[in-house]
Amino acid sequence: MQEIIAQFCNSSALPVVEAVVTVLGVGNINDTWLVRRGDFSFVLQRLNRQVFPLPHLVMANLATLSRHLAGKVNASCQRWENSILLPTNDGAPFYTDHQGGCWRAVSYIDKTTTHQSIATPARAKQVGWALGHFHFLLADLPAEELHETLPGFHVLPCYLDHFDRVISGATMKSGSGLRFCLDFVAARRKGADQLEQARQQGKVRVQTIHGDPKAGNVLFDVASDCAVSLIDLDTVGPGLIHYDIGDCLRSCCNVAGEAAADLSQVVFDVDLCREVLVGYFSGAGNFLSGHDRELIFPAVRLIAFELGLRFLTDYLAGNCYFKVLHEEENLHRALVQFHLVRSIESRQGEIEKIALKSNPVTCC
Repeated sequence: MQEIIAQFCNSSALPVVEAVVTVLGVGNINDTWLVRRGDFSFVLQRLNRQVFPLPHLVMANLATLSRHLAGKVNASCQRWENSILLPTNDGAPFYTDHQGGCWRAVSYIDKTTTHQSIATPARAKQVGWALGHFHFLLADLPAEELHETLPGFHVLPCYLDHFDRVISGATMKSGSGLRFCLDFVAARRKGADQLEQARQQGKVRVQTIHGDPKAGNVLFDVASDCAVSLIDLDTVGPGLIHYDIGDCLRSCCNVAGEAAADLSQVVFDVDLCREVLVGYFSGAGNFLSGHDRELIFPAVRLIAFELGLRFLTDYLAGNCYFKVLHEEENLHRALVQFHLVRSIESRQGEIEKIALKSNPVTCC
């Protein structure tokens, strides 16, 4: 580890001391550490090559994004800092070790914290504002300048095709939870292509998006509890704005969290939904058309369904994508998302009204 850290530390500019390394975050994909060497701190990550088989494309996107964000002046009314890629001592965007591991460093944003679940209206509004502000910053970064590092990411029909291939070759397990999930998927296949149909018909356009704007990827200032940054940028690339809005609402409005032990507690909180969207429109401005707003309800329903399907597929495939602590964890994750989908469906009218009527207000 010290040898790898040295690739990002110019010894002529830093004291010759051993770095202090601590595990950072609770991500499902990459391994992440906070590195402190003297007064210098940065975030070190090892990319999951199974998830990102073409890491050079991921890193090229991060380099493009860092250059774009470095030219932005913070004109917002609150603190905002962008996570910027730090090159190796040789000026490369990442370091490859002798085993083929891909390592990269990004700037550390100090005096911040994350919240894996959002339980207050103020925090929900801040998460929405952070996503809206991020979209505002990326509005002039053409999507065609970025690589599609995960082809088919958030394209639900592709995940259904993958699910079909996995289940056709899987040794079928038993249990009421699995049967519930299989029946749930079968009942909701129709209409799964709604967002893709809108894209193909030219009703929505491909833009630069974050790709994974869940609550835990928003940094909050420890003093003000205002949003400071949107992190975990591996999935930044071409996509539909609705993927981001839907995923943000899915994550923030399930107060029970993605690992809820009691499935009866998994509900979609429409009050938090209202706060997220008010915050979003404050950060993004007049970013969405009336038709865009009409697609917010199907977006949050389909994104929650997609994530549940991905958890279920990984469970059937032997838990090879998402990190798990035990064999049944991905099945339980799928159950949580599918119960969330049912709650979203039961609140369709309320969500549609909020999406169409929400107006921006000043945040922090």
